[in-house]
Amino acid sequence: MCRFLSTRARLGRWATIYYGWRPNLPDEAGNHFIELAMVGGAAAIITHKVRDIRRGELLLNGLQVHTPAEYVEKTRGAR
Repeated sequence: MCRFLSTRARLGRWATIYYGWRPNLPDEAGNHFIELAMVGGAAAIITHKVRDIRRGELLLNGLQVHTPAEYVEKTRGAR
């Protein structure tokens, strides 16, 4: 797992957040997660808290939200 994360970290880029999107999720850490995904131009968020994110008040502009199992299944079918 550590090797996987370090490889992903090398592929990342710094993004400056100028203001908060404030999706008003039940978990404040989830708000920061969404802000980083939006500013970083992410195509999808992979999380076990799908229900919390989908019930936020912010329109996610095409940002997909998947559980890890959904994402694995989706990427297997794309091969």
